[in-house]
Amino acid sequence: MNERYGLRTQLLLLVGGPLFFLLLIEMLVSYGIGLHVTNQVFDRWLLDSAYSLAQEVRRDGDRLVFYADEAAIEVFEWDELDEIYFRVATPDGGLLGGRTEAWTQSDLATLRQGPVFSDVNLGGERARSVTVLANADSPQDIAIVSVAETLHKRMPYARTLMVEVLFSKIAFFIVALLVMGMALSRGIRPLLQLSRELSNRHSRDLAPIDTPPAPKEVRTLVDNTNRLLRRLDTAFSSREQFIGNISHQLKTPLAGIKLQAQLALRERDLDAVHAALERICHTTDAMSHMNSQLLKLARAEAASGRGLRKEPVALDAIVIEVVEDLDSLSAERGVSVRQRLEGGPFQVSGEPALLRELVWNLLENAVLYVESGGTVWVDVSRDTGGATLLTVRDNGPGIPREHWPQIFERFFRPRPGGDGSGLGLAIVREIALAHGASVALHESPDSSGACFVTRFPPLEKHPAGGR
Repeated sequence: MNERYGLRTQLLLLVGGPLFFLLLIEMLVSYGIGLHVTNQVFDRWLLDSAYSLAQEVRRDGDRLVFYADEAAIEVFEWDELDEIYFRVATPDGGLLGGRTEAWTQSDLATLRQGPVFSDVNLGGERARSVTVLANADSPQDIAIVSVAETLHKRMPYARTLMVEVLFSKIAFFIVALLVMGMALSRGIRPLLQLSRELSNRHSRDLAPIDTPPAPKEVRTLVDNTNRLLRRLDTAFSSREQFIGNISHQLKTPLAGIKLQAQLALRERDLDAVHAALERICHTTDAMSHMNSQLLKLARAEAASGRGLRKEPVALDAIVIEVVEDLDSLSAERGVSVRQRLEGGPFQVSGEPALLRELVWNLLENAVLYVESGGTVWVDVSRDTGGATLLTVRDNGPGIPREHWPQIFERFFRPRPGGDGSGLGLAIVREIALAHGASVALHESPDSSGACFVTRFPPLEKHPAGGR
């Protein structure tokens, strides 16, 4: 519907339009029925007149005679509006009374079945005619009686009937629209109240909306709006907490950089100055890494909010690529990375760049935190429900059980003093949520290290020819 119209107007148009056409059809049907009843009344008068004339046909000796005096005929033919015609004749065409020329042609077999009505033209005017048999039970005394009447009286009745039906239906339509308009106004009143409340709210007011007595659909709308407001409130609170955490995390390295710079300014020994600058470089590297992780986390959160540009992605190919890219780091730390990708290919739906980031963070964490000479295993498999499982485990020291509930929180580091930013697993969780996947920490089946399992839902199958 056109956006220029309000909801009430659109509903009135949607209901009133079909109602108008239904009333138009009903008006035509009513007019047709009324006209048929009117014609039946006039036709009944014609038929009674014809039977009255038929009773005047009797045998007189060896011939049939139409016994009707002139005064009675004058009374019969007299009418203020219409012309009345009659004709009484024998089956062989002999005239017994009335007009000389015949205006209908009906055989005896048809007339024996009942009266025959027809529309004729007499004297240049339309007329209604009926033909019956007189003395039908006596074959020797049969006569054919025809009576016709012009339509001058019928037309005013038809016009009056049309006007009455038209005005009654128009009045009904107008009253129906008024009743529907009042009902719709009352029905959409809760929506208008909700609209006014939302328009008068401050942009930062995320308190739930009171649910007034209203129809189920409006209550559902209010409930959904309240759920949205709660999610927004949670998101804003998380963002404020996130910003506070960032401020706290950046405050310490910035203070350290400033302190090292002040110490370097006081030092006269070049070696001490060089050591201070090295510490400054190490701190800035850590800050640069944190900044990179924060950007990745922001992209993962944005993808979760806007929805993914999904496409089929070969998860096993991403794992192979990430293992190759981490080869230098694993060699430097003396860590062996073993892959098991049997039963592929393993396709999931999502954004390749984000999925690569998820795999990278899981593998990089395992390589960094396992001890030298340790092993990292990465498996891609499929469970009985068709979901794709990415399992990354190691034989390192593992993560204490008491830290498991917090392991995916931002800036949480189970091993204080490390070089990590505490954002890697938070990024993994956000990317998994954006892809409709789940990631969890499990007991390692054959070692004391950590075991992270990411479960991706089965890839949706599109019909042939679809996207």
